[in-house]
Amino acid sequence: MKKILKLLFLVAFVLLINSNLVSAEMVKNFYAYQVKNVNITRLAFDINSVISAYKGSDNFTPLENVNNAYIYSDKNCSYFVKLYPANKNTDVFVVSNEKYDVENNEMTQFLKQYGYKFDKVEDNAAIKEYKFDFYTLARKQQLGNFYISPDLVKPLKTGMAKLNNHMAKDSKKTSVFPYTNDTEPIKLTLLDTKNYYDGNARISIVQNEFRLKEKENKYVHAYEYIITNKNNSNASVSATSERLAALKDVTTESFVDLDRLDLIDTVGSFPPVVVLTAGTSLLCSVPNWVRLAKITKEAKRFSNALPENYELKSQKNMRVLVLKYKSDPKPVNFNFKFADGSSYNIIF
Repeated sequence: MKKILKLLFLVAFVLLINSNLVSAEMVKNFYAYQVKNVNITRLAFDINSVISAYKGSDNFTPLENVNNAYIYSDKNCSYFVKLYPANKNTDVFVVSNEKYDVENNEMTQFLKQYGYKFDKVEDNAAIKEYKFDFYTLARKQQLGNFYISPDLVKPLKTGMAKLNNHMAKDSKKTSVFPYTNDTEPIKLTLLDTKNYYDGNARISIVQNEFRLKEKENKYVHAYEYIITNKNNSNASVSATSERLAALKDVTTESFVDLDRLDLIDTVGSFPPVVVLTAGTSLLCSVPNWVRLAKITKEAKRFSNALPENYELKSQKNMRVLVLKYKSDPKPVNFNFKFADGSSYNIIF
């Protein structure tokens, strides 16, 4: 009971502080468009071309050190924009103040000018992931008019991350689960596909990126590598990576975040936008251990050890499933050895 009272007092205290900053009612200012049949590379190129050529008095600039993210501001409104791959489409996520017109604004005008077809994003899992990314980025970057309250469980999350990094230091990814050539269908949302072909080794690789269904998608995405040996000889395949997310990383970091609930999405009007997040485990209706079990079950499939001296027969394929941190997705280094003594390294 005391914990609940303390939590309610904290919420009231933050609201009281922000009521002095700006007088406003609760607003929902997150929105996402899906641009149809346009990949993220093409859309980002067109946006950057328009930005570099624009000479107006308002300000629409790319964020430094953040791919495909922008800040726009003029005398009436300010908003944050980030692009996300969505298979053959591209999602455009926008965070703004209450004056943002979702039907007619600089972004929709740009999309119409280029003849792009777009609609509202209806995928709630995608929206939740994009919002979490914004919270994280705003706390690190201090995004202009967007004020983000402190992360109340940051010390615990930081401790877990440090422990995981220490355990993984100077060692390749290891797992209690041996590598197996998984052949079952993947029933997850496909986000992006990239292809690679080495003409010398006659090895083709397809990399597919997926969004997981449970809360671990805030931290990691699932990756599938489909490797085909088009060489006339069998290949011995081994793989390593500087840093992948193992099952222990997913369960510890996701467990810390299980009790987080966005009590207030947005409070305030232009210029400040205030977002409060707090630990609310006592208010959750689903026990943490049940939700953790779901996370573990889903992530386990992508947490097997990487292959070591796996024999890939000529004209056959194999599949490697891994988890990568969204904030720093490291490539996988594949080594192929053939019967004639030739050896090839492919980093993809």
